Amino acid sequence: MANPCNLQVTPCVTLTECNELNFQGLFMYPTANQARVMDSQGMIGETTVNNWPVYDGPGPHAKLVARAQGLHIQAGNRVNFFSLVFQNERFNGSTLQVMGITLETGEWAIVGGTGQFAMATGVISKRFHEQRRDDGDIIELTIRAFCPLLKGTRYPVTKIGTLGGSGGSLEDIPQASKRLESIMVFSSSRVVNSFAFSYVDYAGRKHSAGPWGSAGGDPHPIPLAGSEVVTQVSGTIGSFSGYTVITSIKFVTSRDTYGPWGKENGTPFTVPVQPGSGIVGFFARAGMYLDAIGVYVRPL
Repeated sequence: MANPCNLQVTPCVTLTECNELNFQGLFMYPTANQARVMDSQGMIGETTVNNWPVYDGPGPHAKLVARAQGLHIQAGNRVNFFSLVFQNERFNGSTLQVMGITLETGEWAIVGGTGQFAMATGVISKRFHEQRRDDGDIIELTIRAFCPLLKGTRYPVTKIGTLGGSGGSLEDIPQASKRLESIMVFSSSRVVNSFAFSYVDYAGRKHSAGPWGSAGGDPHPIPLAGSEVVTQVSGTIGSFSGYTVITSIKFVTSRDTYGPWGKENGTPFTVPVQPGSGIVGFFARAGMYLDAIGVYVRPL
């Protein structure tokens, strides 16, 4: 039985800070979509163009992860040149540039990359998995590579806010966020007491922020799935115990609506997020309560 798909990226520090790619449980169907453009009867020069699908498992319900788009040429050995173009949500549009000989066993070299895999170097190990009457050979792939973090990289983030009162202290995150992992709201029946969240930065490191505010209130956790995106934050701003604070808050994601928590008392607010963008982080003003909230928005 094949191991389950496991796509893992972990931070790695060498002479240059980089991400380590360790992708396992990928299965390629190398005869599913290809066309011969130069026929030399198996001799030197025979050329075939390929657009091979790569799935996260060998079963009928496996999901498409990437496509191997390029060509292979008969040159004593069959030499492969292709871009491994990722199509799953997390790495959509990023590519690995691959070359090497043979198909069923051994290794291919990763000689470059784009997007989240810019300047990647590494290897793809191949292992014959099985042969099927309709699908042909199925090859299991294991990818091991390193991607340097380019100095001076600019991340397209828009900062919106804060919305709420002017009390409390300014709270912010030390590293640019790439995606949110979870949100936690603490609230009573009348006000939002505090707010916390966790996120992943562009180096793949996990961070926690908050709680911003004071102790008290009931916890309301929001665990976010890997592909779930926060698309809206709304609530009300009102007076409580002599402070202008966030009296209620609600989150809308690509999958669900969470809240509102607190009491919908005061002036309504909504953080505007354009289609094709998502909220990836927060900043705030907080003291006894959550005084004000702001968001970081980036294109998806």
